Amino acid sequence: MTLPIYAQLALLALIDSTSVGTLLIPLWLLLRPDARRIVPRILLYLGVLAGFYLLIGVALLSGADWALNGLGADSLTQLPGIQWGLVVAGSAMLIYALFSESPKKPAMAKVPATGTLEDTAETISAADAEIPSSQATWQIRIAKALRSPGGLVTLALIAGLLELPTMLPYLLAIGTLSDAAVPLAAGIGVLAVYCLLMLAPAVVLLSLRMAFGSRLDSVLWRLSNKLGKFASEALLWVVGIVGFLLLRTGLAELAPGAPWNPFK
Repeated sequence: MTLPIYAQLALLALIDSTSVGTLLIPLWLLLRPDARRIVPRILLYLGVLAGFYLLIGVALLSGADWALNGLGADSLTQLPGIQWGLVVAGSAMLIYALFSESPKKPAMAKVPATGTLEDTAETISAADAEIPSSQATWQIRIAKALRSPGGLVTLALIAGLLELPTMLPYLLAIGTLSDAAVPLAAGIGVLAVYCLLMLAPAVVLLSLRMAFGSRLDSVLWRLSNKLGKFASEALLWVVGIVGFLLLRTGLAELAPGAPWNPFK
């Protein structure tokens, strides 16, 4: 492992740190009026999410190590079932990314200053604000999850599962470790550091929120709104990029000599 590889992994971790699960949900938790009281549960959420990412990474890295050392990468991609699976999955993801509309103005939901969201008894700290309906849905989930530690664990697992299809930076990091022929034990250690770095921005914001209290709320709300808009559009880009890469790999192996194949 060289210094440029470590720098690449650090950059990928920071990109991963801007997702809904790793930054937006912690931001919404920090913007609650009872943020100081629920700090242990915020840390529980972050810990479970980091553990989930690490377990997924270990499973993928172990599988990659087994495939490369056992079956061999070439033998895997030469299986017709694998080739067709890559083509079909890549085509579906690319079509979805190209033809799904990315609304400039997402549907908005009214959040009352002192009211509650649906059947929850929790108060949301948006003073008579309008927020995207998708965010309102997450706020409802958060309010319900805060009722018990188990709810926070479930929330973290849901966030991780929803992000599985778009873990492009994490997959690139795992691919980098595989290409560098890092021993499995060392690779797991690197992934653990990756997951900690991925959550570092959320921990920094948590520290600032505890230090400055509600004086930081206006800044956090602006950051939340900007990241919310970015995340909704970035999702389509990530799906499209992953789809293109899968389609290219599948076609390159399925029909390497075909004149119509641009990836031969």
